[in-house]
Amino acid sequence: STLFPYTTLFRSGYAKAGSMDRCFELYEHMLAQDIKPSQVTYGILLDCCVNENKVDKAAEVFDRMTKEGCVMNTVLYTTLIKGFARAEQVDHAMHVYEQMRKGRSVPPDLITFSILIKANCDARRLEAALQLLEAMLDFKLRPDEVVFNNLLGGCVKESNAELAKRIYEDMVAAGIRPSNATFSILIRLYSQCRLLDERSEERRVGK
Repeated sequence: STLFPYTTLFRSGYAKAGSMDRCFELYEHMLAQDIKPSQVTYGILLDCCVNENKVDKAAEVFDRMTKEGCVMNTVLYTTLIKGFARAEQVDHAMHVYEQMRKGRSVPPDLITFSILIKANCDARRLEAALQLLEAMLDFKLRPDEVVFNNLLGGCVKESNAELAKRIYEDMVAAGIRPSNATFSILIRLYSQCRLLDERSEERRVGK
C-alpha cells in the first residue's frame, strides 16, 4: 500500500463532502496499515475539523501529529490558529502562535498575523493586536488593507478615534489605498464618537 491513493481519497472525496467522520476512519485505517500520514494528510484533517467547527478535534489532530513526528509547517499551524480564532478561543490561538515563534523554524506569514490581529480586535484586545502588528513588521511582512481595516475595526470597539487616526495615517504612509470598507469603518467610528456632528458644527460656524 502507498500513501497516494489515501491522500487522493482525502482530497477529492471525504474532505470535499465535509464528511469528517469518514476522514478519521480513513486516517485510522492508514495507521492500521502502517502507512505514515504526510503533512498534506494532516493538513486536510485539520482543515476538515476547522470547517466543521470541531476545534477540539482539530487540537487532538495537532497533538497526534506532533507526537508522531510530523514536520510542522506554517499552513498547519495557521489552520489550527484559524480554528481557535473562529471558535473565539483567542488564548488558544495565541498559544499556538507562541509555539511557532519559539520553534523559529516555522515563521508566521501574512495570513497567520491577519487571523490573529482580527481575533484580538474582535475580543477587544487592541493592545495585543498592535503588538502583533509590530511582530509582523519584525518578520519583514507588509500589512495589507485587511490588516489595517481590522485594526480600525478594533478602534471602533474601543471608541478610540485618536488611535484610528494614527493607524489610518500609517496605512496611507505604507502606500495602501483605503477602500470603501475603510471609509465605512471610519464613518462608523466618528459617528459613534460624535465627531461627525462636531465637525459639521465647526464648518457651519466657520471654524
